[in-house]
Amino acid sequence: MSKNLSSQVMDYIVSPSQLKADQTMAAHDIWGTTAHVIMLHETKILSSENAAKILKALQKIDEEFNKGNFSIDPQKGAQLTLEAKIVEKAGETAGLSAHTARSRNDQVMVTEMLYLREELLVTIFNIAELINQLLKLSENNIKTVFPGYTHMQPAKPTTFAHWCLAYCGSLSRVSQQLQSVYKQYDLCPLGAVESFGTSWQIDRKLVASLLGFSEVWEIPQDVVSSRGFFQLSMLDCLNQLAITTSKIAVDLLLFSTFEYGLVTLGEEVAQRLHPVTGSSVMAQKKNPDALELIRSTAPQITGIHQIVSGILSGLPSGYNRDTREIKEYILLAFDKTGSMLKVLNKVFSGLAVNKQKALDLVKANYSLTTDLADYVSQKSNLPYRLIYKIIGAVVDKAITSGKTISEIAPDEIEKTAKLHNAEIKLTKSELEGVLDPQMALEKRKHIGGTNSLVTSKSIQLKEGGVVELEKWIKGEQKKISLARSRTAQLALKIINNV
Repeated sequence: MSKNLSSQVMDYIVSPSQLKADQTMAAHDIWGTTAHVIMLHETKILSSENAAKILKALQKIDEEFNKGNFSIDPQKGAQLTLEAKIVEKAGETAGLSAHTARSRNDQVMVTEMLYLREELLVTIFNIAELINQLLKLSENNIKTVFPGYTHMQPAKPTTFAHWCLAYCGSLSRVSQQLQSVYKQYDLCPLGAVESFGTSWQIDRKLVASLLGFSEVWEIPQDVVSSRGFFQLSMLDCLNQLAITTSKIAVDLLLFSTFEYGLVTLGEEVAQRLHPVTGSSVMAQKKNPDALELIRSTAPQITGIHQIVSGILSGLPSGYNRDTREIKEYILLAFDKTGSMLKVLNKVFSGLAVNKQKALDLVKANYSLTTDLADYVSQKSNLPYRLIYKIIGAVVDKAITSGKTISEIAPDEIEKTAKLHNAEIKLTKSELEGVLDPQMALEKRKHIGGTNSLVTSKSIQLKEGGVVELEKWIKGEQKKISLARSRTAQLALKIINNV
C-alpha cells in the first residue's frame, strides 16, 4: 500500500518559492497546454467532443488566472494542479486525455521557455532604452572635455561623449548576445515527452507554430537533457551586463565625489535631507545609494551564474529534478537586472556634468603630455620614443617644481632635446595650441576618435543600431502575440464546432 509523503518532504519538493515561480508562469502553462490539445485534435488523437471540453475548461481556467483566482495546490504542484482543474471542469474522460503524448518534462520546459523569452525581450528593450539615454548624453557632450584615467591616474583627455559611447559599446554587445541566445533557443520542446519521444502520431511543427517558435527542438533526449541551458546562456549575458553596469556605477561614484566633482546626480535618485538617500545625522550628505546598489548587482548575478553552472555540471542525461531549482534563480536574475536597468536609466536622465571642473582638471593634471609628445614627434620627424623621453623629462621637472604643463616654455623643451642629441624648434603659440584640450581632441580624426565630426558619426551609427534592435524586439513581440491569438482562435473554433 502506498503511503503519503510527509508534509516536510512535500514542502521541500514543492517549496513555497517554487510555487511562487510556477504561479508567475501559470498563464504560459495554460497556453502551452491549449496548443497541445489543439494539436491532439488536429491529428485525430483526440475527438472533437473531448477536445472542445478540454479547451473550454482551459478558457475558464485562464479567466480565473487573469482575475487572480488561480492557485497551485502544494500537494500537486503546478502541472498536476492544472490537470486537476481541467478534469474538474471537463470531466474525467475528457480531462485526463489532455496529457496524452506529453510528459511533465516537456510541459515544464515549454512553460519556462514561453515565459523566459518574453522576459528576455523586455530585458533587451531595457538595455536599448539605457543605450538611448547614453546617446542623448553623448550628443549633448560631444565637445565636453573630460579627463581619462588608466590605473585610476590621469591618462589622456577625452570627452564625456566618449565615456558614454564606451559603455554604449559594451551594452550593445550584451544586447546582441542576448539576441543571439534568443534566436539559438527559438525552439519548441513539446513532443520530446519524457526524453524519448512517443508512438502517438503527433505534429510537432503545428505546436511550434501555435506557440510562436521558429523551429521544433528536434532530438527528444537533447531537449530534456538541455533543460537549464537556455537559462545558463541568458545568465552568461546577464552576468556581463551586470559587470558592465557595475563599472558604470563605480565610475559615477568616483566622479560624483566632492574631490572629483565631475558629475552631479539628479534629485530623482539622490537628495540631501532625504530619509533614505540623505544622512540621519550629517545634513550635507547626498548619498548615491542607487549607484551603490547597482554596483552590488554584479556579484549577485555572478553568484547566480555560478550556482546554475554548478547544478547543471553534475547531471547525467535525461530529466533530473535538480533542474527545477534553476527556475528560481533565473527569475531572481531577471528581477535584479530589470530593476537595476530602470534605475540606471533614471540616473542618466538626471545626470549633470560639471564641464568647467572637467576642463580645469585636464589642464591641471598633465594629461596633455602625450598630445604634446605626439605633436613634437610629428613636427620634428624624430622617433616617438625619443620624444617620449625628452617631453617626459620636461614634464617630470615641471611636476616636481609645481608648475602646470601650460607653464612649460619652448626653450625648456629645446634645451632638454639637446641633451638627447636632438634639435627641436617650438614657438610659444604652437605650444599654447598643442596644450589647448579642445584642439587636442579635435586632432583625433581616426575611426572612433574624439574629433567632433567623427564622434557625431559614431553616435549616428549607434542610434541606427538601436533602431534596428527595437524593430527586431517589436517584431518578435508581435510574432508571440499573433501566435497567442491564433491559438485562442483555433481553440474557439473547435469549441464552437461541437
